[in-house]
Amino acid sequence: MYYNIHTHSEIESKEVWSLVNANPATIIPISSKHYSVGLHPWHLDAHTLEEAMAAVRQVAAMPYVWAIGECGLDRVCETEWSLQQKAFQMHIALSNELKKPLLIHAVRSHQEVLQWLRKYHHQQAVIFHGVNHKGIDSLWSAGHFVSFGKALLNPKSEASKAIQHVAADSYFLETDDDATVTIQEIYAVAATYRCQSIDQTIQEITQNFRSIFIS
Repeated sequence: MYYNIHTHSEIESKEVWSLVNANPATIIPISSKHYSVGLHPWHLDAHTLEEAMAAVRQVAAMPYVWAIGECGLDRVCETEWSLQQKAFQMHIALSNELKKPLLIHAVRSHQEVLQWLRKYHHQQAVIFHGVNHKGIDSLWSAGHFVSFGKALLNPKSEASKAIQHVAADSYFLETDDDATVTIQEIYAVAATYRCQSIDQTIQEITQNFRSIFIS
């Protein structure tokens, strides 16, 4: 089984387990699908934050929702920083309350995210998705998971360097919103970088998946 830990596509496949990032209002509760729900920092609105978070909360406890997010902090987007922080704090609290993993979007803010997780005593598994920056090892060194995606297709990317020495018990793979690449292709290139077979890569990620979603 291939595990796609973050995607925006709801295309189903018998050989791929996908965690689909979805808007709470559009989720279709089908037993064969698995969702993450949260408020992306790009789309926050101070006037509707409470209402939007209430919608997240309403569906987040459902069994077909496996994780909270994607959520986090983004230094590049236009959303007011204080609003991002407020929303992120709410997601941390919800993740702790429901005991579900937190799926993180972080752009030029990874150290701030780590600080906020410590500040608000986050206790659940954390997955930083789509990592592709210098210092990725600081995230798994802090006990969190990192997820690699399409950046692996660029051999000069920070992601392609980090995948070569990431701890076997600290990573996932994803396609995110890229419809031009399959999770099987991501696994193949990851295995090549790690000098191992695709089967070994599958085994490592399967174990990581079970450690936070099944245990």
